[in-house]
Amino acid sequence: MERLDPSALEQYDSLFVAPHGDDAMLACPARMQAEFEKRRRVLLLALFEPVGSDTKAARAARSLGADYVAAGLPSVRDRRGTRNGACLAERLPEDEGIAIEAARLLADTVPRTQAVHIFAPLGLGASADHLLAYEASVRALASEPGRNLFLYEERPEAFVPGAVRTRLALLGARLPPEAQRVAERSGLLRHLLAVSEPGRLRGEKTPLRDSLAELSNARRRHRAARPWNPLRAFGPRLQPVVHLADEEAMRRARAIAEALLPVDRTGRPRAAERFNARASAAAKKLGGVYHAERLWLFLPSGDGLPEVEHPLELGRGY
Repeated sequence: MERLDPSALEQYDSLFVAPHGDDAMLACPARMQAEFEKRRRVLLLALFEPVGSDTKAARAARSLGADYVAAGLPSVRDRRGTRNGACLAERLPEDEGIAIEAARLLADTVPRTQAVHIFAPLGLGASADHLLAYEASVRALASEPGRNLFLYEERPEAFVPGAVRTRLALLGARLPPEAQRVAERSGLLRHLLAVSEPGRLRGEKTPLRDSLAELSNARRRHRAARPWNPLRAFGPRLQPVVHLADEEAMRRARAIAEALLPVDRTGRPRAAERFNARASAAAKKLGGVYHAERLWLFLPSGDGLPEVEHPLELGRGY
């Protein structure tokens, strides 16, 4: 499979790293637009999409003023040759090779583009590609001086009650005292009742066996996250940053959701309607009037290179 040649890239101010283009476009379109409006050159890099692909996400990115390129790394479906959702979600030891390749690609790409503001996924998606994109970004960029690394919350996964808190807990994230209550707590039942909604919104048809496996994994992760103390954890230091957007940005974000999410049999964008309703509710929780997106700024740890693995991510322990 053809790979992206970083030497062919131009200079950019802001770089959005995504497992797949739609992940960034659904998660933080308002922030992407804001970067462009600040007269910054913006690039969206989709790690696990074929080089030269022209997707709906690529067109959506260009509508916000960003350029779009695909890296050509094989997606988890291609690497494992299966559509089994439970298998695709796990981060396995054999993924280490592609994780290293992705980190090297980013390590070459960022100096070439000279981007200062980097946006990467937190790792909420129900695919190992999201975890690998997070790991590669942290490995390649978190210790780079003079650059800002922000982690965006993937949507619709971030709308699941307790999902963000569980992810931060499994990372062992350290939060400043004023941010320790930012990540929403959720009871196990409420969390499990919503855990399959992101797949439905994306139009994925999940067999019953995979759905049961997804619930089992979600229960295991939720339980593993309970002991987390954000003030005494030993993982990456993160600072929440809320991007508040105006009514026009809300309209653009809603239009992007309608373009990227599937319609039902009658042609009605029911998935986008539910997604946008969740986004409106999230905006209010984050203190916004029209639209809001939360990112997590990666802070220097002072402890050397950041830790990017967790026993649960690699299928060990618990």
